[in-house]
Amino acid sequence: MKLYRIIFFFLLSIYTQQIFAQNFTLQHDNEKRRFIVHLPKGYDKTKTYPLVFNFHGLGSTAKQQRWISKMNKTANSEQFIVVYPKALDHEWNTGIHKVSYRYGRDDVGFVDQLLDTLIARYSIDTQRVYSTGFSLGGYFSYRLACQLSNRIAAIASVSGVMTDSTDAFCNAQRSVPVLQIHGTTDPTVSYRKKKDFYGVEETLSYWLKHDGCSNKSETTSIQDIKKHDHSTVQLIKYNTCTNHSEVWFYKITGGGHTWPGGRLRFLGLGHRNMDLNASLAVWDFLKQFRLDGSRVGN
Repeated sequence: MKLYRIIFFFLLSIYTQQIFAQNFTLQHDNEKRRFIVHLPKGYDKTKTYPLVFNFHGLGSTAKQQRWISKMNKTANSEQFIVVYPKALDHEWNTGIHKVSYRYGRDDVGFVDQLLDTLIARYSIDTQRVYSTGFSLGGYFSYRLACQLSNRIAAIASVSGVMTDSTDAFCNAQRSVPVLQIHGTTDPTVSYRKKKDFYGVEETLSYWLKHDGCSNKSETTSIQDIKKHDHSTVQLIKYNTCTNHSEVWFYKITGGGHTWPGGRLRFLGLGHRNMDLNASLAVWDFLKQFRLDGSRVGN
C-alpha cells in the first residue's frame, strides 16, 4: 500500500507540473523561439499576477534553469508567473564572444514581443514585470534593465555582471532597482573586472550612480547554518536612491559559480552556498517594486 501511495503522488506531481508549466513557441525575426510558462497553483484569470523572466546561462536551456533554480516552488507559494525563455544556440546576446551587441541577434526584441504575447494570454500586472537570470542570463538581465526599462520594473542577477557593451549603449529611462548575488571566488564570472565585462563592484557602482544612491549602506550577515558549504553570506543594501529605487548585493564569501540553494553544483565551479535560497531572495527583492516607481503596499 505504501508503494502505491508513492506512485500515486509521483504521478500526481507530474500531472500538476504539466498543467501549470507548459512549453510554447513564437516566431521572431524568422526564428522559432521557445519558452516555458509556469502558472502558480490556483491561478485565477480574474486576478492579476506579477511576472518574472528567468534566463538560463551560457550553454544551458530553459528546462535546466527551471530545474536548477527551483523557482516554480517560490512562484507557487508567492503567487507569481515565472517564464523561462530559451536562447538560440544557448547564448543571449550581451556583446561577448565576438557577437555584435547592436547588430547581432535581437534577443531584446524577442523578449519585448514575448511580453506582449504573455500579456495577451495571461492575467499579468504590467506594473510588476521583472527579470532575473543565472550567469549569462544575469548579464542579459542587465541589458534588459538598460533597454526595456519602460517595461521591466526591477532585475536580479545571479553570478552575472555587466558587459562593457551594455554600459556603452545603456539608455535606461528611469532608476532601475538592481540585485546582485555573487561569489567572491567564482571561477567563471570573475568577481573582479575582466577585459569584456565589469567586475561585481564596477557593476554595482554603475547602478548606484545611475539610480542616484547615497554611499550609505546597511550590512546584515546571513546566519551560517550550513557549515559544509564553505561559504558565508552578507547582504549589503543601498536603500537611499532616487524614485524609491534600491541596490542590493548578496556577497557570498568563498562562493563559486552556482545558484545558491539550487539543485546542482558542477565540479570545478566552486562552492554552492546553501544558507541562501536564491529564488526566494530574488523574489523578496523584486516584489517590492512597481514600474511607475511606487512601492508595493504603499
